[in-house]
Amino acid sequence: MEQRKLSVLVSTGNLGDNIIEEGSFYEGTKRQIDFLAADAGTADAGPTFLGADMPHNPVEWETHDLELLLVESRKRNVPMIVGSCSTTGTNKGVDLYADIIRSLAKKHKLASFKMALIYSQVSKDELLERIKNKSVEPLGASKNLDEDTINRTDHVTASMGVEQIIYALENGADVILAGRCCDDAVLAAYPIYKGFPKGISLHMGKASECASLVCWPQMIKESIVSTVTDEYFDIEPMHPKQSATPHSVAAHSMYERTSPFKQGVPGGILDMRESKFEAITDKITRVSNSAFIPSEDGSYKVKLEGAGCVGARAYHIVGIRDTNAIANIDQILEDTYKKVDEILAPHKRGEDYQLYFHVYGKDAIMGQLEPEKEINSHELCIVIEAVSDSEELCTTVVKCAKFRFFYMSYPGQKNSSGGAVALLTDEPLYPKNKCYQWTIDHLLPLDDPLDEKIFKFHFETVSGEE
Repeated sequence: MEQRKLSVLVSTGNLGDNIIEEGSFYEGTKRQIDFLAADAGTADAGPTFLGADMPHNPVEWETHDLELLLVESRKRNVPMIVGSCSTTGTNKGVDLYADIIRSLAKKHKLASFKMALIYSQVSKDELLERIKNKSVEPLGASKNLDEDTINRTDHVTASMGVEQIIYALENGADVILAGRCCDDAVLAAYPIYKGFPKGISLHMGKASECASLVCWPQMIKESIVSTVTDEYFDIEPMHPKQSATPHSVAAHSMYERTSPFKQGVPGGILDMRESKFEAITDKITRVSNSAFIPSEDGSYKVKLEGAGCVGARAYHIVGIRDTNAIANIDQILEDTYKKVDEILAPHKRGEDYQLYFHVYGKDAIMGQLEPEKEINSHELCIVIEAVSDSEELCTTVVKCAKFRFFYMSYPGQKNSSGGAVALLTDEPLYPKNKCYQWTIDHLLPLDDPLDEKIFKFHFETVSGEE
């Protein structure tokens, strides 16, 4: 008896962030494809886009990718599933994608299809009510969710699992646009809906979520085809110069995870301790023995992701090439902190404003965790950052700090003033948005995965025909 199987075409790990490469995409469409899916979200972009509720990507790129997926899925009459619309998965992001889909349907005169919108943005008032009756435990946060944290948050989303997408499929959805979503759930929901093992399906979703990044050599926005069976899943790249190897697939299974063997998902964990990775050909790797283990206490919890504004922000950039200044940069920065504090009194650093020096060429990336203590570069770039409730004050802070670099004093100094500093620009730089920080990283327990106060569904018929 022939093994039953189901295949998905995956073309991007972050829809709309750069564009899908069409060559390998259309190579993938030559295969037997049962559905198309794409994750569109990431927290890697930082808290600003969730906090400000704004798109991360140009709408032209979003439209390009959605058009490829929509047209091909409708041509084949197979489901199209997109998770974490517009990077953050807010209601606004889902609505943006829905508008694009409606416009594309008209552009291509597509026959009618059923579209499901799954909203996962959570009301702050709802969270305030929930914490009165049940504690909401931290995931990456330091303490249980409390009223102060909620009030400091501008927008919150709940990361759905496969259950919410399956509900949309059960109700006949052809195109599913989901709010914030676990990356693997976007790909795993349809196989699980069709009766394939949850462990195999979730591991396929995890390994395939970033499309061609699961293969060697590394390429982005190239397509892969992942095939699920009752016993294993296969990954095959569509680009002729890529291969899915046991090494690359196993490595990506550990990608962005604290544990290489277990991954928490709503309702349990994906257990990869017994997973077996084997090369089937020089391009295809097969994975078996992955398992889903339900929560020991039977609970179902979803991750809450929240961001809030902490004030205005301004930058200045200075460059240093004097070798004696570079050798004494730590003392120079300490002197600058002290002088700024003195000049700006009675305003207090840490209370009225924050001041940061990001020293590129020294430890700008890892800060105090940087293991390489010796500076080997011949020049440094110092990004001065100030944050305050007042835009006027943070502007004054960066101007003051920049000014002080012209009057550095350090051992071996050969110039009288100014000569050791170069400016990229003589004016402060302002981001488009205010400064945001992650505020909520917690697990919300749900009695029902389809809790209507957390996840809201909208179904509609879309037609491009006159």
